[in-house]
Amino acid sequence: MKIRSFLIPILFCLLAAVPAVPASAETVDKASGVAPIVDGNIAKAREKALEQALRSAVEQGVGVFIDSATQVANFTVIQDRIYSNAKGYVKSYQVVSEGAAPDGQTYEVTVKAEVTTASIASDLIAVGIQLKFAGNPRFIAVYLPETETTLSRKSPAVVAADKGITDVFLAKGCVILDPKVTAEVYKRVERAGRLHVDMDDLAKMALDYQADLLVVYDVKADKAQTDSPYFTGLNIDVSLRVVSPSTGDILAQKGARSFAPMLKAGGAAYENEETAKAVAETAAKASGELMGQVLDYWQRTVHQGKRFDVWFRNFSEEELFTLADVIENMDGVKETHVRNQSPGNFQMDVMYQGEPFDFQRDLSRAAKQKGVGIETHQVQGNRFMFFKKGTKDPYK
Repeated sequence: MKIRSFLIPILFCLLAAVPAVPASAETVDKASGVAPIVDGNIAKAREKALEQALRSAVEQGVGVFIDSATQVANFTVIQDRIYSNAKGYVKSYQVVSEGAAPDGQTYEVTVKAEVTTASIASDLIAVGIQLKFAGNPRFIAVYLPETETTLSRKSPAVVAADKGITDVFLAKGCVILDPKVTAEVYKRVERAGRLHVDMDDLAKMALDYQADLLVVYDVKADKAQTDSPYFTGLNIDVSLRVVSPSTGDILAQKGARSFAPMLKAGGAAYENEETAKAVAETAAKASGELMGQVLDYWQRTVHQGKRFDVWFRNFSEEELFTLADVIENMDGVKETHVRNQSPGNFQMDVMYQGEPFDFQRDLSRAAKQKGVGIETHQVQGNRFMFFKKGTKDPYK
């Protein structure tokens, strides 16, 4: 069902404050299993058929996250890790129908089951399958301190945090951009002044280098107050955000804290080897937990589509209404709502299952059929700006 409501922006704001987590359960309305009746043992055949029905329900639960081709390509791993323990993923079930076949050779059981998809997602993450399904997304990790007093990018603690984050993302199937690209991004950030670069600026930089994910992190290490004349320590905080370069949306965020004890010594405590090790472990822990949120995002895009940020300029009121109707009836559009509106202009959020070029092409053709000519003024990732054909940029 497509949605257009002025209350939706409020709902989006409320949802944005809640960490994204995988859906806890999926209801499978119908899953069947069949087993042969051997030596007239109906009870044993029923037991085997029920096991097969529950496995079928779990297979459908796996299908929520990965397509059939991916399941076939990874059958052995999925069989060993998930299908062999199908009952463990079934929260509850109800037998809908059962009975022996007319020839008395087989017994069939059909169930309605509630499958714990969160557990399935977690195990698929563990074996590195889900991100492969998402196309082994390319990512770039950027250290963006929030204040001038935080650690230098080249300090051992920050270098250790970067490695801890990168190792987790690589292990889960992501592909890191060339280090030269990261170095170029840092040059652009430093030229602009790191405290004057916002998330949208970084997202656009990441998009320039064709990254699918932007990982932004900060590391804080503050000396702890202790009464011991021999020992001290650091309170370590690592914060992480994953941003979509295509829209600038924050897809997931996570923080982690730890304490690193050490002998008192001269020099900066955050350059201590033990501190670097503790920072790397803290960053890796936060990254691992963050991956569940990232994969939940990909799961949502499969069912709900990606968010496209669409702007229209210089159109009459009637033309704007026509364009809204055109978009709502396009194939692949799941939801729409108007975010901003002013005379002759409006901005629409569109949840679309497909690629930006397909959206742009189909919209242009459909609008033309309705007698509304549009020109593409700007495309950046999933952000579009369209002008009425033959008009000029009102902001120049």
